[in-house]
Amino acid sequence: MEWRVEEVPELRGYTVEWAEDGDYILSKQNKLYRSTSLKKPFEPLAVIDAPSWKAAASNFRLAQRLLRFMVTNVIKLANGDLFVTFDKTVGIIGDGRFRELSGLSRPCRVLRSACAVDRSGDTYFGEYLANDERGEIRVYRYKPGGDRLEVVYTFPPGSIRHVHGIYLDEFTDSIICLTGDQGSECRMLRTADAFRTVEVIGEGDETWRAVSALFCEDKFFYGTDAEFRSNQIYEVDRGNLDRKTIGEVTGTVFYSIRVGDDLFFATTAENAPSQKENVAALWHIDPSGNSREVVKFKKDRWNGTLFMFGMIHFPYANKFDDTLFFSVVGVKEDNRTFAARLS
Repeated sequence: MEWRVEEVPELRGYTVEWAEDGDYILSKQNKLYRSTSLKKPFEPLAVIDAPSWKAAASNFRLAQRLLRFMVTNVIKLANGDLFVTFDKTVGIIGDGRFRELSGLSRPCRVLRSACAVDRSGDTYFGEYLANDERGEIRVYRYKPGGDRLEVVYTFPPGSIRHVHGIYLDEFTDSIICLTGDQGSECRMLRTADAFRTVEVIGEGDETWRAVSALFCEDKFFYGTDAEFRSNQIYEVDRGNLDRKTIGEVTGTVFYSIRVGDDLFFATTAENAPSQKENVAALWHIDPSGNSREVVKFKKDRWNGTLFMFGMIHFPYANKFDDTLFFSVVGVKEDNRTFAARLS
């Protein structure tokens, strides 16, 4: 059986943020929609507050990409609210309206799927910003029902550039924190007590530079975001933390997702020195550990730094074992959504 990819025409211009049987949440610019079947018309869910000039400019796709005027996370919480990150804001959607959460020390972005919800329902994320001066970087927590974020951990000045992502290892009820970007800033950290204490799993070079991680019962996986060396997908034994290489991929890995027993990693077209081909590619690891490239998309002609790298975006949740939805940005097929189906 193989995973085959096809575009979903009804979703052109929309991004799937949450996918489960009978309940899909879609985004388009600063608007969210709900659907039971992915057939139009989609039900308007909420509009995220944003400056009117940005909303108007973002009707043009290149302006939207330039301004990063898009949703990056939608998480369904146990109380029925939606935790949302958009542009440089963080908020909650409840009763059809968006309210921005207070407590951010400064505006910051949160990468896609880079938030962890622990067993108690609390949501964690870290600051992702340029931080060229290498100031302190914060990890935040949101408790459902509240209206404010709290800082639970602070990386001291000079220690890291930013947080790439925070992920729940549901098999050990611990949280993994991934940071970057240079030398000792590349770290994989773990906490089992809500960041009161933190242990280092690995650090020190680009083999530990990762944006996302995936977890199985006795091991976990990640692809590297290495700028100057070949990028690999690693398997780490959870017991002794020994790691081995599963295979090399053609570019930097930002995002990854687990679909049943299958693992998917998305490489990014950012034209890094390590990149052999400037494409965004979807890689599949089967339950036996075999890897293959499923599909790839060529970077479009627009400058990646200004108008976004070529990327593959996954939903925060994709609750199917035989279907994976994903959207593409910054490639020739920009602003389209595809489905990979097991057949």
